[in-house]
Amino acid sequence: MFKTLPYYLVALMMLPAISWAQAKDAPVPLTLKTAVETALANNLNLTLRREDTNIAAGAIDIAKGRFDKQFNAETGVEGVHSTPLYANGIDNENSGRLDASITKRFTTGTEVELGWTNSRYDADAFGIEVNPSYRSMVELGISQPLLRGWGTEIQTGQVTAAEIEHTASTFQVNSTAADLAALVKRGYWNLVFSWQDIEVKKFSVSLARKLLAETEAKIAAGALAEVEIYQPQSEVTRREEDLIAAELAIGLAEDELKLLLNSSDWLTPFAPTDTPSTEPVTLEQKKILQNALANRPDLKAAKMSIDAARIRQTLAEDDLRPALSLAGRVGYGGLDDSYGDALDAALDDPDTEWQVGLQLSIPLDNTTAKGSLQQARALHAKAKTSAQLLELEITKSVRTTVRDIELAIKGMEATRKTSLATKKRLEAEQAKFDAGRSTTLDVLIAQESYARALSQENRTAIFYVQALAELDRIQGFVTLASAQ
Repeated sequence: MFKTLPYYLVALMMLPAISWAQAKDAPVPLTLKTAVETALANNLNLTLRREDTNIAAGAIDIAKGRFDKQFNAETGVEGVHSTPLYANGIDNENSGRLDASITKRFTTGTEVELGWTNSRYDADAFGIEVNPSYRSMVELGISQPLLRGWGTEIQTGQVTAAEIEHTASTFQVNSTAADLAALVKRGYWNLVFSWQDIEVKKFSVSLARKLLAETEAKIAAGALAEVEIYQPQSEVTRREEDLIAAELAIGLAEDELKLLLNSSDWLTPFAPTDTPSTEPVTLEQKKILQNALANRPDLKAAKMSIDAARIRQTLAEDDLRPALSLAGRVGYGGLDDSYGDALDAALDDPDTEWQVGLQLSIPLDNTTAKGSLQQARALHAKAKTSAQLLELEITKSVRTTVRDIELAIKGMEATRKTSLATKKRLEAEQAKFDAGRSTTLDVLIAQESYARALSQENRTAIFYVQALAELDRIQGFVTLASAQ
């Protein structure tokens, strides 16, 4: 008695606060469907996962940026005043430039630059025929990689990998949603059980109080000794303690559910309206496993990560190759003593220039590329192993959950029989007590067994629907069909 006294006193002190909090606002009816939909709309962890998708979408744009058109412009003037090195040499020299160009890289790796250059030159040297001189020229340059960077697959590899990772991130959102739905279902059914259990505890208290009243009547009639009163009195007190603990359990279950729903109202209690279905389901483990392996969004994301890692490994292997490019340039322009005449000359009698050649670059050590390739190969292998581990975990989870459901079905039938048997036993002990052939202790033990059997029956039904919710999660479903 002394060991339970501190808990009992604390529980009694908390009871008024609990009752006041629950009585402050009327409970809000809550269905399982509403709970899941609210969580999917408001849960903060799911919101964070959705931001990962936005980050992945940004990575696609970054990868596509290498194919953006680029405009460049440059202008400036320069003047030199120096002592001539020879007779009639340059004493004063002035020049100016205005250049503009547009560059574009295509998915074949071809880089094209279209440029427009304008220059002015003025010097006091002897023998310069056009002074000042103006030049205006349009140039077209082309460069095509022949080794490193060759081919559309290599050029668009970063974009393809980013697109795959973006799709994988959307599957991860779906996986998080399925996990969240399962957590909400579990939390909802825990709250349902808490409400059911408090009713069982109230029923148990009422049975003990009834027996206490009957014992008092028998003592008053001289049918029982006065010491018989202590057993039912202490049992009433103990069961009232259990009732207080059941009220606390409701609050804890509500808190867990409100956290998943990201609720803005933590004062108003929930009143769950759904009851667990005890209708047995027929399970085909092979079909369930096939569904899980085919539909699990996290497994799809894992397999996509393999594809993205393979592409990045290919890109890393390409970086080991020497850079060899075919480059060419052609230009048309005009030169004259005024800018207008230079433009006319460019159209009527243009100056031409052209250039074609090869550019070769061979890294002698190439340490960075070798290190990047090592990382890419390791990431590719890691992605494949992670997918294999996930498949094994899914297979194990299917077996475990199917077994849990099958055992829960058997358990529901067993607990129903136990409840019925303990009820009959209680009725028998009560009849014997009324006839004076049984003690208060015997009746109290029968009452406790019946209440415990009722609670276990409720718990088994909750375990059953929670196992069905886990079955949905394993297959990647967010639906409520199995949970209701």
